[in-house]
Amino acid sequence: MNKNFGEKLALIAMSLAFVAGCSSMKNKAGEAPVGDIDQGAQASGIGDQPSFGDLNGANSPNRYKAPFNQIYYFDFDKDNVYQADIASINAQAAYLVAHSNARVRLEGNADERGSREYNVALGWRRAKAVANVLKQQGVPQRQIIMISFGKEKPIATGHDEASFRLNRHTSLIYEVK
Repeated sequence: MNKNFGEKLALIAMSLAFVAGCSSMKNKAGEAPVGDIDQGAQASGIGDQPSFGDLNGANSPNRYKAPFNQIYYFDFDKDNVYQADIASINAQAAYLVAHSNARVRLEGNADERGSREYNVALGWRRAKAVANVLKQQGVPQRQIIMISFGKEKPIATGHDEASFRLNRHTSLIYEVK
């Protein structure tokens, strides 16, 4: 079996297990979106190469393991971080602050609905939303790289709501500078 195929299969299995374990993927009534501080994280768009590691991150010998999950999901056509994910993202931030030589790449993604351009912008806003939480907890912008794949790199290939839900996410990939 192809190594990349095996890695993708493992990622899909982990994502499905995560979604199955969630009691609900929807925001609870009354949750406010996390604040928007837009103070320049380094960034790349589709077609640009990030300044470190390979895009899958799995082949890097210096890859860090995150303290909590590395995937954060979003509602349809939304870029608000779930309040339930804030503690996990704060743990990511604490890790990054404690390991100043680590960097994290935030990969924003969208489901297949909508144009390529719209979904790249939406994936970017989702990555930025997670970056904002990290920066609010003291992570310097030099440790954050953002990229949006839009709908170009789905982890679930179905054309149903369950697949769409899995594809609306931001992934965190750790690397050493």
